[in-house]
Amino acid sequence: MGAVAGALSVPTLAHAGGYDTPMLYSARHMGMGGAAIGYVNDPSALFHNPAGLGQVAHGEVIGDFSLLVGGLHSGPSFLATDVDSDRTVAPFFLVGGAYRVHDLITLGLGVYPVASAGATYHYGTPVNTDRTELFFLETSPAIALNLARNFRVGVGYRVTYVRVNRYQSPAGSPATTDFTLGGASFAGFRIGAQYTALPWWQFGVVYRNPTTTKVSNSHGVAIGKTFSDVSTKFTLPSKLGAGTRADLDDVVNVPLSLAFDFEYDFNKQNKGDPLVGTDVATGAPASVPNLFEWKNSYTLRFGTELRFLHDTEADLDRVAARIGYVYDSTTANPNYPTPFGTPPAPTHVLTAGTGYNGGNWQANLAYAYRFGHGPVSPSAQTPSECPFCGYAGKKDYAIYLSGFYADVSYKF
Repeated sequence: MGAVAGALSVPTLAHAGGYDTPMLYSARHMGMGGAAIGYVNDPSALFHNPAGLGQVAHGEVIGDFSLLVGGLHSGPSFLATDVDSDRTVAPFFLVGGAYRVHDLITLGLGVYPVASAGATYHYGTPVNTDRTELFFLETSPAIALNLARNFRVGVGYRVTYVRVNRYQSPAGSPATTDFTLGGASFAGFRIGAQYTALPWWQFGVVYRNPTTTKVSNSHGVAIGKTFSDVSTKFTLPSKLGAGTRADLDDVVNVPLSLAFDFEYDFNKQNKGDPLVGTDVATGAPASVPNLFEWKNSYTLRFGTELRFLHDTEADLDRVAARIGYVYDSTTANPNYPTPFGTPPAPTHVLTAGTGYNGGNWQANLAYAYRFGHGPVSPSAQTPSECPFCGYAGKKDYAIYLSGFYADVSYKF
């Protein structure tokens, strides 16, 4: 049992500092720091707050493309305690639609990645390749009810698919670790409400329940040995959010809007499930602990939008300029860090964007830059306690990530 456990302990699973990526969606909202809970009124409400579907007048479709580019600095191995990952290029997307079937009822459907972690490192002589990729993909049908002219509620059902890939290979040699695990959860939901207190002032709240997904494969390779029935579990913790938006056009006679969101992630719910498998050659089972010790965390989002080129005939402002800021508090434990996700430190995101309103259609662009760094404990160098942890080096673990966003929507 111990020898097989040692074999499986070589891989490092991606236990990021919270799985949620705090810089998604869409371009329209990311320009304002991603604040959307209180006022979202298009099909991206499937991700932000399903109550927002109740603001779709007839029918609407949206497509968003989000490209995240960046890297990490960490210690993935005792051979490499201060290295930068390769440049990571991660394409994300959101495709959604909504249709009002009754004055009181709007239906919607969307598909989008909701969370991720991962990186690729090359280090040592000969050069080692060390890669982990993890992502969560959701499909969500939803319904929104207009209970009153100024009050809306919505609920979305979430089917969550999780996939993790782990690969290690010395230069010129076959892979010593190579497995891909996948699985789905059918127990998710998202519920929310929006209230228009005044024609220029909106509020919203939203809750996402936790889901635990078992990922597995019939086979996998670790340090040259083949294992069967390899599996583990990933928990996407519950999240509670609230937000507001004020459109100050008639209040200060300037086409200016302010938005703010607060989100609280219950990351302690992810206790860390062991990686298990069976040695094909001996039939011996293996189980390796996966330590997290995460903290609950919160995210603050601030955004401002200034509109230009008012079209009197259509009674709308054609062009918008947006800026925003996101503060994401610490989740990861410095005693149990990961080289494949957010470091044990707060991160900051600066955003900017613009958009054009064509009446029945809109197009938006945005850019975001996320950064943060923090020290890890030397106790991370005790693989017997935490075989899936990174190693402490002279420098802090760090993340640097740029996001490029474009969306187009059409009302019908």
